[in-house]
Parts: sequence; C-alpha cells; structure tokens
Amino acid sequence: MSEGANVRQNLQNIPSIFEISAAETLDNLIYPALSKIFDFLGLRLDFKLSDTKRIREEISPIVTWILQYMYLRKRGSSFGESFYGLQRTHTTTGELLSRQQELISASLLTLLPYVERKLRTRVQNDEASAWEEYALKMFNAYKASKAIHTFMYLVKYAGSHSPIFRALRLTLRYPTEPPKEDKATYIVLKLLEVLAFFLQFIQWWYSNEQRRKIGGTLQNPDAMEENSDIPKKCDTPPGECPICLMKIDNPTACAVSGYVYCWKCIMTRLKTHPTCPVTGYAISIDDLIRIYES
Repeated sequence: MSEGANVRQNLQNIPSIFEISAAETLDNLIYPALSKIFDFLGLRLDFKLSDTKRIREEISPIVTWILQYMYLRKRGSSFGESFYGLQRTHTTTGELLSRQQELISASLLTLLPYVERKLRTRVQNDEASAWEEYALKMFNAYKASKAIHTFMYLVKYAGSHSPIFRALRLTLRYPTEPPKEDKATYIVLKLLEVLAFFLQFIQWWYSNEQRRKIGGTLQNPDAMEENSDIPKKCDTPPGECPICLMKIDNPTACAVSGYVYCWKCIMTRLKTHPTCPVTGYAISIDDLIRIYES
C-alpha cells in the first residue's frame, strides 16, 4: 500500500510537457519585452572602447540574467517555471540547485536566446561570417535534439525534457512544500509574476500582425530638420532612394517613418548614423522591413 501511494505521489509530482512548454514560452518573453521597454526609454550601454571602436549594446540581457538568477536563488526555478509552480531539482536525489547550478542555469537561460537572436539577425542582414552561420546551424541541431529528448520524456524514457537539463542532472518537479522566503522577497517576486501578463501584452502589441494593422493608419512624420542631414530629400520622386537619389534597389522600409530606401544604402548609413535619413528619428536594424515584389 505504501509503495503504491509513493508511486502515485511521484506521478502527480511530474509536470506535463504542456506546462513545461508554457514556462519556457514565458521565459522567452522576458528579453524581447524588456528590449522594447528599454528602447522606448532610450536605455542602452554606450561607451567608447577605442578611437575607432564604440560599443552600443542593450542592457536587456543583463537585467534578464539578474531576474533569472534571483528566481533560481530564491525559488530554485526560472521566472516562467516559478510562475507555473515548477522547481528544478536533482534528477536522482531530488535536492535543490547548488550555487554552481544556479549560475550556470541563469547564464544559459539568458545567453543562449540572446546569441541565437544576434546570429539570426546577422544572417538575415547578410553580415554573418562562416563561423557565425555554422554556430546558427548548431543552434538548429540543438533544437532538433531537444525535440527528440522531449519525445523521450513524453514516453517516460528520459527523466528530463531537454539535453541541457540532462547535462546538469536536473529535472522539473512540483515542490512538495512551498519555498521558504522572507516577506519582502515574497512580495517582490509576486509583483514580478504579475508583470508576466504585462510582458505578454508587450509581445502581443509588437507582433507582426498588430504592427501591420496599426501601421496602415500611420502617416509619415515630418522631417526633424535640426537633426536630419538630408532635410531636402523628403520630396524625392516615387521609386527613388532618398540617399543615393537613384532607382531603389532591394526596397527596404523604415517602420518608424515609413520611408523606403535601398537595402545597401540604409544599411551602410546605419553603421555610422542610427537615424532615419529623412526624418531624423532614431532607428535600428530591427526597424527595417524588406519589401519583396510579387
């Protein structure tokens, strides 16, 4: 009887793949949502490394790592896993995370999605080197291996749902008792979990479908002549690039202003001036949309 009760308890303690997938989705929302917020506030790392090298990088990965490490340290789970009531434990002993596992888990949760996004952006913009393209293939290979591992988890052949969890000898379980934490920590973490709905709203707001619906009603803004170095080229004939004044080659639209340029012209300009040439509004590579003629 006692053995049967233990088996039922262990089965009930194992989360389904749908709950694990939902937790991963929520974790993946943190970085893009924070990026949108910090871009709106203009918060970026910007400092001169040398006479010819200047670092302009977002702070979203840093904040994401701090958030994930705080949850792993206090609750033994990531932000998304804690939201769904899951906890990382040792596969065989059931012990909570060690300090080394907390640091590794926080770094992997932050760095892997960040590096993958950077690689995909560089490949899409035809800027990737051979080793970067190879690294992106490795990411694709990892996703394939993770899919196989997930299937093994579904059929109860594997004790964890991903190769990373297996390498760290971790698995996801429902905690047998609530985490012990002080009142201040409990309030802070609860407020962060409430923000999960806000993160989902940010992701929805900036989805491609909503951008298309909202962007269709916007008009091109007037040029900011005090900031724009091409203030008189707003009236270029249709089909001509405001930068090179020739027929547009590989048309690329700026999502911020709506103006269309040659892909090569606008990409070359962005390397030295992160602004729309006509309006002077701040833009980045993520604001460029390639236009493909049918």
